[in-house]
Amino acid sequence: MLGSSNPGPGDTPAPVAHSGAAVEHGSPWWYTPKRLLALFCGVSFLVYLDRGVIACNGVNYGIQRDFNLSLFEDTILPAAFMVGLLIATFIYNELTKRYNAFRLVGWGFLIWALASVGCGLSTGFYTLLCWRIVMGAGEASIINLTGPFIDDVAPPEHKTLWFGMLGLANPLGTAAGYIFGGAIGPEYGWRSPFFVQAVVALPVILFIFLVEPVSLRMTDNEAPLLGDAKGEATDEASERAPASKQGTWGDIRVLCRHPVYLLALLANCPNTGVFGAFAYVGPKAAAELFGTKEESIDMVFGAVTIVTSVIATLVGSLLVDGAGSSIKTSMAFCGWSSVVGFLVIEAAFNLPGHLGIPYSFTAFMALFALGELTIFANTAPTLTVQVWAVPLHLRSLASGLAQVASHVLGDVPYPPLVGFFQDKVLHNWQLTLSLLNLTLFVSQHSRVRIWRG
Repeated sequence: MLGSSNPGPGDTPAPVAHSGAAVEHGSPWWYTPKRLLALFCGVSFLVYLDRGVIACNGVNYGIQRDFNLSLFEDTILPAAFMVGLLIATFIYNELTKRYNAFRLVGWGFLIWALASVGCGLSTGFYTLLCWRIVMGAGEASIINLTGPFIDDVAPPEHKTLWFGMLGLANPLGTAAGYIFGGAIGPEYGWRSPFFVQAVVALPVILFIFLVEPVSLRMTDNEAPLLGDAKGEATDEASERAPASKQGTWGDIRVLCRHPVYLLALLANCPNTGVFGAFAYVGPKAAAELFGTKEESIDMVFGAVTIVTSVIATLVGSLLVDGAGSSIKTSMAFCGWSSVVGFLVIEAAFNLPGHLGIPYSFTAFMALFALGELTIFANTAPTLTVQVWAVPLHLRSLASGLAQVASHVLGDVPYPPLVGFFQDKVLHNWQLTLSLLNLTLFVSQHSRVRIWRG
């Protein structure tokens, strides 16, 4: 057995003891927990690199020009992956009951790489749209399964930190995608980044298929259960065995009976939505409020987001691990840090010009960066709750649905809603963004409720 178990059963209304990953014939020559973490961080980094590539000006402008896209068509492309992600999440949930999960990560990554080549060969909007959907289907295996694997193998005293390192693939990969696509897209054509990222993925795909795989812990039949982090054995056979024979809709019904998971999922959606809206309209709003050039604001927003996400994710992970990794600790940390983040970001919009604080872009960004630090600190604890609050065999489905929900209820609807209120109702950026930020505070009630309960 590899790794050890999760937080004690007393931390959640539906206690679950998660144990280590199994290897069919002992540990393979290549395996250590840190190598598995590095492998999955690299795979996830490439997936999010593509998110930055499709959105960067060096690639996106070329697509718009060659295919003569309307603004509506262009804005569909970055979000098209969600269709494939949602459909494939259900498919992988069934496949993990029958096939090795490590190999499924390889198959998903192969589909992603082939679809990346397809993007580069696209002849029009609809072919490119279809390939973007297929890329989402490929990355579903990575998003759904890497977290449960890390849950199995991470040292108990550093579980949140390991989830944090996996979570850093999102901001760092996306930021690198902007730089990578912007650097080679104008020079070699917008198609070139898609070919390059597929070539880079190829040796990783071959490695996953050729080495002896490790196995994700899924049912009580794979191996004897280990004790939880406190050394207390927990028998889940009566709960897990019937559920593993159900279809996907039956599994979803089981997830819906776990209130901690549902509350954590819903509480995270406003976080994703608020920062999705800030990323989209923030530079424009700051340019109008402070009269600063949009190009300079883009650079500052990007740099601040990268630095704060790295620092906050690592520091937040260490703080939660130091307090004792558990669902209750993670939810409390997420809830209170979001409340503090709300207050600081609210101050960023309203304090400059008062209390001796100059009304300037510099003062605004200083306060906004502090707010980002507190919000990004939620990254790792949020990921841990998604896999700790559900039965063992449903971790991949829970991770996938949480990702889909964060987009469908978060960063997809929030930007157009902000645009509607600014253009049609309020006509005041400070008021519009202050009300947007208010959703951070409202959404944390469920997290604080779990912490108290």
